[in-house]
Amino acid sequence: MGSYFDGYKCIINEEFKGLSYIVELKNEIYNKVSKYQKIEIVDTVPFGKVLITDGIVMISELDEVIYHEMMVHVPGSIVPNPKKALVIGGGDGGVVRELSKYGTLQKIRLVEIDPEIVEATQKYMNTWEGVNFDILEMVFEDGFKFVLEDNDTYDIIFADISAPIDIAKDIYSEKFFKNVYRLLSDNGAFVIQSESVFLTPKVPKHIWNIMKNIFPFSGIYYVIIPSYISPWSFVIGSKHTDPKYPKYTNMISEYYEKLKFYTKEVHIASFALPNAIVKYLQQEEEIEFENLLDKSGLSILFKNV
Repeated sequence: MGSYFDGYKCIINEEFKGLSYIVELKNEIYNKVSKYQKIEIVDTVPFGKVLITDGIVMISELDEVIYHEMMVHVPGSIVPNPKKALVIGGGDGGVVRELSKYGTLQKIRLVEIDPEIVEATQKYMNTWEGVNFDILEMVFEDGFKFVLEDNDTYDIIFADISAPIDIAKDIYSEKFFKNVYRLLSDNGAFVIQSESVFLTPKVPKHIWNIMKNIFPFSGIYYVIIPSYISPWSFVIGSKHTDPKYPKYTNMISEYYEKLKFYTKEVHIASFALPNAIVKYLQQEEEIEFENLLDKSGLSILFKNV
C-alpha cells in the first residue's frame, strides 16, 4: 500500500491518470478487496484517517465535514420541513450524519451497493458518530435499480456516488435523473457530486445539461476540500425554488450553531462560478460518457484567456 518518497512512507493518490499527489503515511489500518472495489483505510500526517477505494481518496476525517456539510445543507436549506430523505451511495455515513441534525426528518433511506464500505467505516472512521439510527434504513442494492423500481416519495435525494466510471455509468443517465424527479415531493430537491469543476468540467456540464431540462430550477456550486486535488462541484435541482438562496433553517438549533463550514453566506458564495466556467457551460457540446473524465479541463477553460 505504501511507497517511499524522500525517505518518507507515503500513499500516492492518483485522482486522475497522469495527475497525482503524495501524502505522508503514518500507518495502514485496513485493506480488503470487496465484490465491487479495493477498500483501504490509512492514517496520514496531514489528513488523519483516509478512506481510499481503488487507489482514489474518497474522504479524510479532517476535512470530510466540508464535503458533507455542503452536500447536505445546501439542499436542506431550500426544502421546507423535510420528512423523508433518500441517499444513493454515501456508505461512509457522512451524509446521514448531517441529515441526523434535522429535527423534522422521520426517515432516512440509505441505498449503498457495497456493505463492506459501511462495515469498514463504522469500525475504523468517525463519520458515523452522531447518526440517528432510529430513523435510518439501510438497503444494500444498486442505486440505479432502486430508483427505477421505488415508488416512495422523498423531500431530499442525494447521489453521493463514485466518479463516472463503468460501475456508476447508469447514475449519470437521463433515465436516472427523470426517475429521481419522479420520486421527489412537490417541494423537493436533489443533489449529486460532480467531480472537479476545473480539472473535469465535462462532468458537471454533462449532469447540468440533463438536469436543467428536467428540474424547474437547477445550478452548480463548488467548494475547496484540501484532500482533493482541485475544487469540487455539486449539481443541484429543485422543484420549487432557486437553490442559490437559503430559505429555511430546518436543523436543530444546537447543531446549526456547531457547523464547521456551512453558513448561509458560504451557501450563496458557492454558486459564484468563475467566468471561464460560466462561458464553458453556455457552449453547446455533445459529451460522450467515455470522455467525462477527460483531464484537459484547464486547457478547455483557460487556453483562450
